[in-house]
Amino acid sequence: MNLRVSAPIRLALKDALTGLAIFSLAAACAPAVDDAGTPRRIARQVDELLDSIASNELADNPELATRLGLSEDATGYDFNAYLTDRSQAAYERSRVKRLEILEALLAAPRPVEGGHQARHLDTVIQAYETAESLFVAGHGQTGLGYSYPYVADHMRGAYIDVPDLLTGAHPFSTAQDAKDYVTRLAQLPGALQDERRRLLADARAGIVPPVFILARMQALAETIGAGPAEDHLLVTTFNNLVTGVDGLNLEEETELARQVEALVRDEVLPAYAAFAAALDALKADAPDEPGVWQLPEGDAYYDAALTAYTDAGITAEALHAQGLAEVKQLTDELMSALEQQELLEGTLAERLAALTAREGQLYEDTPEGREALLARMRAHMVRAETVIADVMPAMPRTGVTIRAVPDFLQSSAPSAYYSAAPANGSAPAQFEINLGDMNDWPDFTLTTLVFHETIPGHHLESALTAETANLPLIRQMVWNVAYGEGWAVYGEVLAHDLGLYTEDPVGRIGFLQSMLFRAARLVADTGMHRYHWTRQQAIDYLVETTGQSADAMAQEVDRYAVWPGQAAAYWVGAQRILDLRDRSQRVLGPEFDLTEFHDVVLSGGPRPLSLLEQDVERWYISKVDLSD
Repeated sequence: MNLRVSAPIRLALKDALTGLAIFSLAAACAPAVDDAGTPRRIARQVDELLDSIASNELADNPELATRLGLSEDATGYDFNAYLTDRSQAAYERSRVKRLEILEALLAAPRPVEGGHQARHLDTVIQAYETAESLFVAGHGQTGLGYSYPYVADHMRGAYIDVPDLLTGAHPFSTAQDAKDYVTRLAQLPGALQDERRRLLADARAGIVPPVFILARMQALAETIGAGPAEDHLLVTTFNNLVTGVDGLNLEEETELARQVEALVRDEVLPAYAAFAAALDALKADAPDEPGVWQLPEGDAYYDAALTAYTDAGITAEALHAQGLAEVKQLTDELMSALEQQELLEGTLAERLAALTAREGQLYEDTPEGREALLARMRAHMVRAETVIADVMPAMPRTGVTIRAVPDFLQSSAPSAYYSAAPANGSAPAQFEINLGDMNDWPDFTLTTLVFHETIPGHHLESALTAETANLPLIRQMVWNVAYGEGWAVYGEVLAHDLGLYTEDPVGRIGFLQSMLFRAARLVADTGMHRYHWTRQQAIDYLVETTGQSADAMAQEVDRYAVWPGQAAAYWVGAQRILDLRDRSQRVLGPEFDLTEFHDVVLSGGPRPLSLLEQDVERWYISKVDLSD
């Protein structure tokens, strides 16, 4: 793939560190140091290094540039015309490039500690160090802030991601956008072939997804790859969006539509058939049960994944024990709350089932029922906004929409997820809920779900970061899971602490069930990947512990099977933020201000928990020093 980038990475990084030889008169007259005390010469070198790194990452990942809503000026090439290279050669090149980047980052001059720029540099360094700790395994897919043991799975891969990109994120404002859609679509068969080859190469080295994951992948590939071409989502989406695009006449629209249909019929659908056939063949040698312990050096991979998603020094054994202890405490609290609702008999799961069966808890599986559920969640968000504003440094200006996951993504999408607004402001943020099974969403679960995904959870954190943190582009490309998911779970606790369940005792049961679920995840994830639990064992544990349905918990277990360690980030991140809040309150006493604490946590953007802890410590120490 030939992208118009300005120079090879090594030269770009060298130039970034060298700085500018000639300064303008304005720069020459500026103060010698910035607000944190860093010499401006060093600050400029670090800024240019970080900008260069972002450019090189985006050159390799045009799909990310589209999803971020960047402009062509920001990247230097027409990224909307390309798919990300998924070949084995690209995978190997990316490791070499990232090692070179890490070398340049470690050699960069140091800004003054405690300033914004030092935080930027340290966050990016940790992202590259973490990526290398997982990349060394030599299989799957590893990036900045994420890692998967398998090249593709039932949640991700070109066969899912590219249709989602083209139908949900690809712009359609200009004639060039429409032409780029066709160009991108023509690259989809090659992307499927590249991932198929990498899956087969990993399989020869003993890295194969479990058979139940391959079965789900095959079913998805066959569904997405089903004809007829004229009715395919990739064709109908294009036909719907191309009409009226500026700069295209009717004849041009018709010709582009003809090309799209021909590509889908003659190239895309056969590529999906070949991909599905390869998945079917892989099942013969696939393990029956989950667990990366089965992979070469699998225990070391899991240790690295836990560190990546939580923090250094956290072990699977400790997380398993902590999870069991939290489960016991939360179960007792939840049983007490159920007794207050006169649910006095049966196990926890049976009592929750009885609550779910009460009139008004389940919404009908009809368009009207789904819209009523969505309206209910929107009302919860509005209610939260009025209370949360009193303890936040600001509230987001960016809006968020609440909608159902599109039908074609229901079998691969998580139960609920948040997507930040694109940088170009072309659309609001989105919170999407998977309504494939309406029985998964009794009314008492919706309140906490909304608080987690919108206000004061993901949307508040993400939108305020974009609006106020002024992060360099490379930091906008790195999302720290323990920080982000930890804040969203902390948002659930904060809503509880601020009384948002005082007049909603049934909603509080949903909150307690959610917290119990976070703790049970620790047990199930470590159970599968360290203690060799079977899939059914993990499903049964989650059903019995949380009271949620077997189908919903099977979806969760399959997610943990292909994303080891990630589920632990929720509990670990939230617990760290709560611990830091408690510590600040003990140190500052009556001088503690919750709004100030939230400002410290949020103003630094997504970052490793160790850096978050340093920021909070500096804040309360500075307040103590001022009061002495």
